[in-house]
Amino acid sequence: MSDTRFAFLIGLPVLVFLLLVVAYPLGYAIYMSLHQIVFFGGYRANFVGLKNFIDVWSDKSFINAIWITLRFTVESVVLTMILGLCLASLMNQRIRMAGLVRTLLFLPWCVSSYAAGLMFGQLVRGQTGILTTISFAFGGTQGVDLMGRATVVEVLAVANAWLMSPLVAFFLLANMKTIPKRLYDLAAIDRLTAWETFRYVTLPPLQFTLFVFASITTVLSMKMFDMILIMTGGGPGTASATLTYQIYKRSFKDLNLGYGAAMSFYLLFFILGATFLIYLVWGRRVSR
Repeated sequence: MSDTRFAFLIGLPVLVFLLLVVAYPLGYAIYMSLHQIVFFGGYRANFVGLKNFIDVWSDKSFINAIWITLRFTVESVVLTMILGLCLASLMNQRIRMAGLVRTLLFLPWCVSSYAAGLMFGQLVRGQTGILTTISFAFGGTQGVDLMGRATVVEVLAVANAWLMSPLVAFFLLANMKTIPKRLYDLAAIDRLTAWETFRYVTLPPLQFTLFVFASITTVLSMKMFDMILIMTGGGPGTASATLTYQIYKRSFKDLNLGYGAAMSFYLLFFILGATFLIYLVWGRRVSR
């Protein structure tokens, strides 16, 4: 038996299980997106074809949600990669109680996004926020609220990066441990600065890992929902109403399941498009 056939047979039970688990919800979502679901006066599903998909583009809240989702995703990915690199570089140093430090740095990944939303919601609000406490400690008389329309997306991105960066950091750390020590010795002989050593010795072997986690972070950020619901509820106004929040609002608040299903497929297309774009721009170059 060839290796390919053996691998296929080994993976076949998993593929069958995934098809059974995914096929029905996906098929039913397609069915709903092509119908107008009515609950009042008895459940009815009226076939409307592609009307839901077309009507979405005349919905201003949908267009606004696209830009908010892109803004939140880009900021989350950039912050997560930078913070993950910094944490990995810190853990790669010889420090006292390194095991304890690594455990503490990994703890945010163990926190659910629901709990992270509750925590950050209290930390940044005007009445209970940490900046308000600092302001009052230095004689201030007004609270500092970071949940305004101008900064709420950035606050969400910081919370999301805090949640995901430890996982990125530990994979980068594992990658750093594979870099031969003699390269750093040669860099010291050539009298490279700390930045030059990081840029020319440490960073190049990390490119593929960074690409993989940039893709993963992009997907997780674009589909983030529970933390946004807990922290902001899409507000103030619609300032943080991402696509996932709009899908929730249309489907379960407005009870327009067909319209919400159509929006969910657009979210799927955006996720696939974003990850494919990252692969074209970055992935093909580093995976060679």
